[in-house]
Amino acid sequence: MAKKALIFGAGLAGTCLAHRLLSNGIEVKILDQGSNYSSAVAAGMVNPMVFRRMNKSWRLDEFLPEAQAFYLEMERELRTQFYHPIVIRRFFSSDEERESWQSRSEEEAYEPYLAKLTASDLAHTAALNTFGSGRVKNAFWVDAAKWVAQHMAYFNERGVLEQKEFSAQLWEPQLRKYDGETYDFVVFCMGYRQKEEQTFSYLPLQQTKGQTLLIESAQLSETESLNRKCFVLPYGNGRFRVGATYEFNNPTLHVTEAGKEMLLQNLASLGAYEPVVVEQSAGIRPTVLDRRPLMGQHPIHQGVYVFNGLGTKGYMMAPTLARELVAYMLENKPLHSETNISRFADRTR
Repeated sequence: MAKKALIFGAGLAGTCLAHRLLSNGIEVKILDQGSNYSSAVAAGMVNPMVFRRMNKSWRLDEFLPEAQAFYLEMERELRTQFYHPIVIRRFFSSDEERESWQSRSEEEAYEPYLAKLTASDLAHTAALNTFGSGRVKNAFWVDAAKWVAQHMAYFNERGVLEQKEFSAQLWEPQLRKYDGETYDFVVFCMGYRQKEEQTFSYLPLQQTKGQTLLIESAQLSETESLNRKCFVLPYGNGRFRVGATYEFNNPTLHVTEAGKEMLLQNLASLGAYEPVVVEQSAGIRPTVLDRRPLMGQHPIHQGVYVFNGLGTKGYMMAPTLARELVAYMLENKPLHSETNISRFADRTR
């Protein structure tokens, strides 16, 4: 008889994990409240670089190729398009940043990600360009809202998804039992709402609010994502997503005038684009202070796991991390030390 897994949450973490479990012959049920405030409002940008230090993203060479292959596979499985390659054009904020880029682009390890600077880059006119610009290669974005909506329909059609609120009264962690049914594996993928649930409440999950704008503009480039102080992601037909704010320890979901003004000011640092604001959105990212995900088994309750805290790099990391968590669950393969929640064991005492 197939082993059974219950996943709380149908956002990015939960859906990636469900696919990995199903492909390993595990029977899956997903419980989700039906309203996603993180994965669905994310821009879904996958940027290989951390511009602040001009470094590659953590574990980039592992995460990126697997993510690209995974999303293309999911497009075939769900018969729709999520994955969109894009060039990110970074407009430098100083001579030092330009020189750092130039130096990095000469290194073999950075060749797949940083284009060498050209005269055209230095004189590019898509934005205010005092210090020049550079192009990031191998970037892409995943249509996050479409990802969540299509997966809700996909799993619902297959009888895998139940749209219900999690109830602490129905949860018996010591027995891995929920609503009277016992499971071999139970995984919490509840995003920022994990703080409201007691099983893993000891973990230092932060609720980081982010706001974005959907704008229309006739002046912006539709072929590249512009980046300085904000990102500008082209959606086609003269529409762009501009983001994002970082509002720490803020679990509110309403949009604010202050958030809108900050985003428009950041956009103005790129150029005078005369934007028309079509929509303003707010979501809450599940983040961790050490910028590493939360993965692993509960220190007391065997067979009860968490997969959370993916933060702003979630769409790049999730496919690999979901595979690694399943290998840990089914084969007892050790997790990467920087993701394992054992690093917070002192909080359980």
